Amino acid sequence: MTDQIALVLGGTSPHVELINKLKQRGYYVILVDYLNNSPGIAAADQHIQESTLDKEKVLQIAKETRASLVISTCIDQANSVCCYVAEQLGLPHPYSYQTSLDVTDKGRMKRIMTEYGISTSPYTLTTSVEGIDWDKVAFPAVVKPVDCNSSKGVHRADSREEVLRFVEEALSLSRTGYAIIEGFNEGDEIQVDCFAGQDGAQVLMTRQKKKIHGGNGMVLQSTGSIVPATLSEAEDAQTKEIASGIAKAFGLKNTPFFYQAIRTANGISVLEFAPRIGGGLSYYMLRNIAGVDSVEIAINSFLGVESDVKARAVERHYSTNLLYMKPGVFDHLEGVDELKAEGVIYESFQMKKSGTEIDSDLRSGNRVAAFIVEADSPAAVREKEKQAYRRIRVVDAQGNDALNREVNF
Repeated sequence: MTDQIALVLGGTSPHVELINKLKQRGYYVILVDYLNNSPGIAAADQHIQESTLDKEKVLQIAKETRASLVISTCIDQANSVCCYVAEQLGLPHPYSYQTSLDVTDKGRMKRIMTEYGISTSPYTLTTSVEGIDWDKVAFPAVVKPVDCNSSKGVHRADSREEVLRFVEEALSLSRTGYAIIEGFNEGDEIQVDCFAGQDGAQVLMTRQKKKIHGGNGMVLQSTGSIVPATLSEAEDAQTKEIASGIAKAFGLKNTPFFYQAIRTANGISVLEFAPRIGGGLSYYMLRNIAGVDSVEIAINSFLGVESDVKARAVERHYSTNLLYMKPGVFDHLEGVDELKAEGVIYESFQMKKSGTEIDSDLRSGNRVAAFIVEADSPAAVREKEKQAYRRIRVVDAQGNDALNREVNF
């Protein structure tokens, strides 16, 4: 065994790419993941079934395995654990544990953004339904835990009754016992992928989110995105100003990050940000469309190695499409290979292993697969999407087509 031991926290689909790249660099890769069927298990050299969120347990594992690197590139809370363990053991890490707490706790994050003049919606925090400061709540509102992954417990609320119900849920999910209530901004949601270099921040790629169709109270989740986002000249300039402001406010250098925002009538308002690679297909889109290998950059960031990052302009139109399954046990996909052969689908990705049980919650952790389409116009992209959704089957253990098409159309 090599004396270069890397602990990877979380076996998500994007971390398969991370594991493979670490092995190419000569690391023996140990995956820490409490699940026994995550995609990263097959790629890793060893799997330890423990929670990535238990920082003391991960610290113990790092000591016992003599890890020289503890890394997670696309899971907020796991990134924080990496920074904690690295500081305890004197290992390299991209930013301080304190910074990791500031960016994984949405209350702290909003406070710092407000202090630095970064445009964001007004908010209030509470530790109980009785403690809600109603003078700071305006409708519609968004209610969420301050510190959860996979968009758990994120809801739009249009009444006091809904706020009370969703705050109770958010508090039950929060590890620190806080819920945040913030103003809901009407407009298109965008994601801006960035890199904070030594000389400032740059925007790598923009995308416009496609929202799940549904009524009030539906979890605020995405069915994919359109690349690039359609931005005015003023909005394009503002995305760059915000990127620089975030990097300065949180002291980020030599690290990838992204922020999510709303295009409002008064400009771009930031929802939240994360000093990491986006989940899902972000690494693939950045590499194949913008020409930026974000996983390599993230590894360099953890190792303290500077990266020379230059993104290319996005010339064509793309969309990512995330497939949600109705409750049941996922078995396999059908129709994807034929659609790829015909040029309807640019690329496809299976995110869950056969036998994975899926519940009814429309969160990012329940996406079973995804596909990308490419065309020379937004209209042509849309036609390819429709054809793919008509023909793809997400087959459950009983042989039924369980693709939840209702969230897309």
